[in-house]
Amino acid sequence: MKRCKRNSGDERKNDASVVKEDRISELPESLILKILCQLPIQQAVATSVLCKQWQSVWKMIPKLKFDYFPIKHQLGNVCKFLLSHKAPVLQSFQLKVDYIDRHNVVDIVILIGIALTRNVRKLVLEVSGPAEVLITFPTSLYNGETLETLTLRRWVLHFPSQFCLKSLKNLHLDYVNYKDNETFLNLLSGCPNLETLKILSRITNSSDCFFIAVPSLQRLSIDNDLYPPCSYAINTPSLKYLKISGSIALESCLIENVPELVEADIDIEVSNHITIISENLLGPLTSVRRLTLALSSLKIEFPISVIFYQLVYLELYTDREAWGNLLIHMLGCSPKLQVLKLNGGCNEALDPGEWNQPKNIPECLLLHLETFTWKGYKWQRKKERKVAKYILKSSNHLKRATFLSSKRICSTDRRMMVKYMKSLVKDKFMPVSIQMKHLG
Repeated sequence: MKRCKRNSGDERKNDASVVKEDRISELPESLILKILCQLPIQQAVATSVLCKQWQSVWKMIPKLKFDYFPIKHQLGNVCKFLLSHKAPVLQSFQLKVDYIDRHNVVDIVILIGIALTRNVRKLVLEVSGPAEVLITFPTSLYNGETLETLTLRRWVLHFPSQFCLKSLKNLHLDYVNYKDNETFLNLLSGCPNLETLKILSRITNSSDCFFIAVPSLQRLSIDNDLYPPCSYAINTPSLKYLKISGSIALESCLIENVPELVEADIDIEVSNHITIISENLLGPLTSVRRLTLALSSLKIEFPISVIFYQLVYLELYTDREAWGNLLIHMLGCSPKLQVLKLNGGCNEALDPGEWNQPKNIPECLLLHLETFTWKGYKWQRKKERKVAKYILKSSNHLKRATFLSSKRICSTDRRMMVKYMKSLVKDKFMPVSIQMKHLG
């Protein structure tokens, strides 16, 4: 009898567990779709065999991602999936194709066309194949009404002269090449409301100059780590953020008409035989409030006419040759600077060069500088200690200074150094918080 009772109790527990087994089906459909979006697409489709209720759930997934696959074997399955998709708006469609050749380019174009008919908002396309394989987008793209973000990776593109993507706000071009310069111009002119443009490592001829004239553009990033370098002509009256990095032919670059520019990040490796006039490089950026510079002062000439009247935040990388000269120049031409950050970067900080401090203390140190941070501070180097001493001693309104050392320092030495630094600023108008920490 007792044994039977135990079995009965076990059966009731099993029945209860069976009832509670399928808790996911009780969730709101919107939450179920979010869960399915986290799964590989094949697994999401496989849920259709769970029960009748799940047969069509996968057809409403708002985000589709097809990772690298051999297109010859699975293209048909992808097409079937897209044709079965029922969501009124496709928030995101990502397609990464392992290899294409001139024989299956048409298949790729058809697949993109099907995705566009599903009112896709974000389209990410990555392909790999021979450099001579040229891809022309389907005509369904040329008048897309819903596409807001387009990312292209490793494409060789050709665009016709007439098309319009009225809703496109964000365009990312990674390792993209073009049939000709006209293709690049047509691409940008077909995006009248573009706000963000990112260009990464495009391959081109050194004689090429690419014109970026987009009145609506607000954020522009250009990163080229391949040779030969290319040049750009930038005319963007609404631009607020600019980033230029890598091997750019700055001697032939033109930046103009950027009156709304607020923030700029310049990280350039200048060729040994080239000297850049800072009026050409930094002159157009005088309206910025935040500026990040990674430049070698040995390759820069500094006309005194360039003044950053609006600059309040400056970050300068110390992993470039003779960076101390650039620091002196920027302090002198930034009268309203409030925040100064020195950054050792990923590499070992280089020698700042001969530290010839200016005869007259810059206006920003006398009247405005409040925060000084040095990341990657080499406390054991005499020249870097001289730089730190000059900033601390010359700044009348400094509120806090933070030194992040890349090498460990014992607590006794740390206390002595902090005490010495505080002695440099003890006669200022207000107390200064000085800290030294280990970067690791």
